[in-house]
Amino acid sequence: MVNWQDSQVIEDWSAVLVDTTFVMLGLYGWSYMNSCQVESALLRRQLPFRWRMVPYLIGRTCFLVTLILSSVTSVAIPSHIDCYYVLKFLAFSGNIVVACTSTNLVIRTWTVWKTNRFVCLFMGLMTLGHWFMMILDSKETQISSSPPTSEFCGFMIVNPTYSAATSLYTTILDFVLLKLTIFGYWRSSSLSLVTIIRTQGIILYFIVFFASVLPAIFSWLNLNYIMNVFFAWPATCVMYDTPSLPLPLHIHIHSLLHRTIASSYAVTPTFPTPQSTSHR
Repeated sequence: MVNWQDSQVIEDWSAVLVDTTFVMLGLYGWSYMNSCQVESALLRRQLPFRWRMVPYLIGRTCFLVTLILSSVTSVAIPSHIDCYYVLKFLAFSGNIVVACTSTNLVIRTWTVWKTNRFVCLFMGLMTLGHWFMMILDSKETQISSSPPTSEFCGFMIVNPTYSAATSLYTTILDFVLLKLTIFGYWRSSSLSLVTIIRTQGIILYFIVFFASVLPAIFSWLNLNYIMNVFFAWPATCVMYDTPSLPLPLHIHIHSLLHRTIASSYAVTPTFPTPQSTSHR
């Protein structure tokens, strides 16, 4: 039986987490560079700005910045930079990315139920609750500094209670949005359920929901502070490597870009653990 509180086990998994962070940076960085149509269209004024783009743009950019900072602080950081604020920012930005992912789904579901005020109010309240829990979870994250002789920035220890509750809330919210979207399309269409799932972007909801399950499970297991957040980056990378724009907006952007081309050839942690640090 593995003793998950053993310092050597935590150190080994800390090294794996650092390697995973670099892998996620490479994968998401490549995906980001190959999916900048929205940002490019906005900068060139080919696309009018809409409020529905805000969580999409913030989430994408924030996740990229978070991965870059996590990778840098996992290797070494200049002595004149305050590690406490860097790690606090990472704790906050990582949760903001997850909140933006679910908010993107809320916007897509909102377009299906926009004529039903009760459902829209329900989704709005759940979204506000989600953002509140994410911010509270970031606030409760503790920062442990490395020894003065260490080149590393330190590491974050999430509150297991808040982390587990936040992960569970995220999973429940994504599942509710999945059910609402399927039912919303089904009640207003004569198509079969399989056709609706295949043609209306419902697969995105399945991806986001199943990606959020694994972090929730390990948050509740509370094996150690590394494993509590180990699957956060992979899950978030999977979420943001899927087309998470609200569906009508996504279609509008691509149709606009295709017309332009035809006419002018125009989705935290850093945990390098010092050898002498006691855990928990």
